[in-house]
Amino acid sequence: MIPLTTIAYDARARNGVWCCHPYENHPHGCPNFKNGCTLKKRPDFNEIKDLYDWYAIVETFDLKAHAEHMKAKHTHWTERQCRNPLYWQGTVRANLRNNCITMKGDIVLDIPEACGINVFETMALVGVVLERKPDTVRKVMLVGKKKAEAQR
Repeated sequence: MIPLTTIAYDARARNGVWCCHPYENHPHGCPNFKNGCTLKKRPDFNEIKDLYDWYAIVETFDLKAHAEHMKAKHTHWTERQCRNPLYWQGTVRANLRNNCITMKGDIVLDIPEACGINVFETMALVGVVLERKPDTVRKVMLVGKKKAEAQR
């Protein structure tokens, strides 16, 4: 659990500009954006930021070791197939969500970007570098605990 005193907000994370930006094999951006993960289900961070003390919960996953294990198991697979998030991301997210629940926060931002948070910049402010194409994946969720004055 990493206390966050400064959280980088960027409206482009919230309004879908980042989500619709093309990336490798996704010419229209994130395939989950059409499901409405930003506006429909998650709060805008600017509207709730002052109600809570914020903490980052980080789950680390050794993607390189996973890919090596998958390559040994499926010798004909490409490196890309061995690193496919389909085979590991759900478990990492579930572990991270369970860790957030254990923290007994009042709110969990499971996809902080959808709330307008620049996760890369926010984590860099506390010395945690997130890589774009990592061998070690770090997934981040934010937990908010009500501030003392908000509890009265």
